[in-house]
Amino acid sequence: MESRGSISADFLLASLIILITLSSLVSIAIDRIDTANSIAESSQARITAENIAEHIETTYIHGEGYYTTYTTPKKIFNNHYGVIINCSGLYLFLNGKTCYSYLGSMEISGADYPISSKVILKPDRTYNISNIKDKHNITRVVIKEI
Repeated sequence: MESRGSISADFLLASLIILITLSSLVSIAIDRIDTANSIAESSQARITAENIAEHIETTYIHGEGYYTTYTTPKKIFNNHYGVIINCSGLYLFLNGKTCYSYLGSMEISGADYPISSKVILKPDRTYNISNIKDKHNITRVVIKEI
């Protein structure tokens, strides 16, 4: 009888140690997966910001009359985001993080007239990015929703 009881106690102790070890490993694995997803989300946000900035700079470099279109993604890793463009650069906001892309020295506007110094891009919309010269002979990039 006593040998059966000691085997059961040994089995319970070994099971407890295995259970603690497995729960620790699961916790570590979940943390690693969350970190990988966060890095992937940040990378996708950076790629999106750089793509928009590339379209703007390409339009500016090609000179007056050049235009291109860009369609913003619906979501980034199933998260809503926002984009603000002004004279200091492009800012993409996602889950409390800000991604910044530098834009060269250029005038940016959201309309032909009146001139607005800040442009807000919304998800899942198509925008016309044009290089125009206004009546004051100032070249600027105009970003308008189509």
